[in-house]
Amino acid sequence: MPKARTPQLRGYAARQALRAGTVGVVLLLGLMAATGTLGSERVILATIPFAACAVICLLHAHSGGQHCRAWTAAGLAMAALLAGNLLTSQGEAIHTAVGDTLTVLGYLLLYLFVALLWRSDQAAFTGASWLDGIVATLGIAALACVGGFDDRPARIGVHLAGLVLFVVLILRVTAGRPRLDRTQALVVAAFGAACVTDGMRTLNHLTDTFTEHAYLVVLSLALPTLLAFAPTPEPTAAKSTTPPVVSWQTLAVPAFFSVSSLLLLTIGQSAALPMLSSSLAAACVLAVFARAGLTFKELRDLRDVYQQARTDDLTGLPNRRALYEHLDGLCASGTPGSLLLLDLDGFKEVNDSVGHAAGDQVLVQTADRIRNVLTPSQVLARLGGDEFAISLPAASLTEAIELAWRIHLAVTCPSQVADTQIRLGVSIGVTGSHLTEARSGELLRTADIAMYAAKRQGGGVAPYKEPAAATPARRLDPHLSPLA
Repeated sequence: MPKARTPQLRGYAARQALRAGTVGVVLLLGLMAATGTLGSERVILATIPFAACAVICLLHAHSGGQHCRAWTAAGLAMAALLAGNLLTSQGEAIHTAVGDTLTVLGYLLLYLFVALLWRSDQAAFTGASWLDGIVATLGIAALACVGGFDDRPARIGVHLAGLVLFVVLILRVTAGRPRLDRTQALVVAAFGAACVTDGMRTLNHLTDTFTEHAYLVVLSLALPTLLAFAPTPEPTAAKSTTPPVVSWQTLAVPAFFSVSSLLLLTIGQSAALPMLSSSLAAACVLAVFARAGLTFKELRDLRDVYQQARTDDLTGLPNRRALYEHLDGLCASGTPGSLLLLDLDGFKEVNDSVGHAAGDQVLVQTADRIRNVLTPSQVLARLGGDEFAISLPAASLTEAIELAWRIHLAVTCPSQVADTQIRLGVSIGVTGSHLTEARSGELLRTADIAMYAAKRQGGGVAPYKEPAAATPARRLDPHLSPLA
């Protein structure tokens, strides 16, 4: 039976042709740079990889899918970088205001490309995402304006902005991923090459070397060439897990651009820094403060949600989930202890006779009475209905039984609800174990067995007893005949 062909995307042949042409141009430029024959024609040849990559990215976007906007941003970024490079004069790194603005625009579009392509596994944009974009925009613009917008050599700011941006983007793509897929690996390699290129150009400007070396021209083409070979990621289903509020992905943008902006403001105190750059740096720092405030709010909200998910609404006690987590923590630490399991006897009749509202008041009063008997280290939890559990760290079985009788006395005292006096019984099961020898579920199981033993005896307290081992039947000697 013939193998089914994998369907190809629209424009597949055009993509392959553009990729082949890009590789051919880069190899030609590399050969000319190695032989020293790279002259003024490099400006025209260097535009081909950027143009080809822009077309490939737009073809990716035209193919549809959930990443179409990301690839549109990448295509526009390549077009902006192409236009910015065309406005750079031949042979020297002389920048113009329009060319630098287009280059910075290309950087911002690349940031948008990464934010759209890997936005927390296709989660919707939030206020934090928008603030990160504002921080990145202000930080990049502040760095790019270091040299001013005059037609002059050594515009170190544009290359410095690119250096910082590509470091941030590499962290955004790689952080939290133990393994990169093909798309991620090629994008990281492209950004890494661009980072090296901008770093070397920055060093050239620091040493007053304004001549664009031939090898830098070839190295700068690694960005569009590698990006041209990056395939569109496979569609991913939305994950049910919530991304962490604080992670490398969330910290990279505000951290790097806040540091760069603070450095600019510090340098501006002792050196001539353009007013526009200082203003943008100050605005970036303010945006970082807003981002930090939003992060603290998200952390506070997350803490509140965490607390609510582990708290019983009626009594304010820890619920079953919180008790399991507490017991698991004791098991992991090897703390010895005991567990009490309580069930109110006759509670159903209270609900049937005086109503559920009165029953809720009885539960609240019962929880308060038990709390008054316990110490701060002992944890009382409501498992649901009229069942309670008490964790007694470092308590022996004898101590647990003694405490259980005191709780029994406190709970069985009459309760006054409105004009009605209510008196309930209680059955308490007690289990004791070195917590490294049993899991939380096993402790609750044995305590439950003990509690039902207490119910069978009419209430009170009953400790857990291991079931007696069955006596094995004595085997008869086959050589002996049975008695008649």
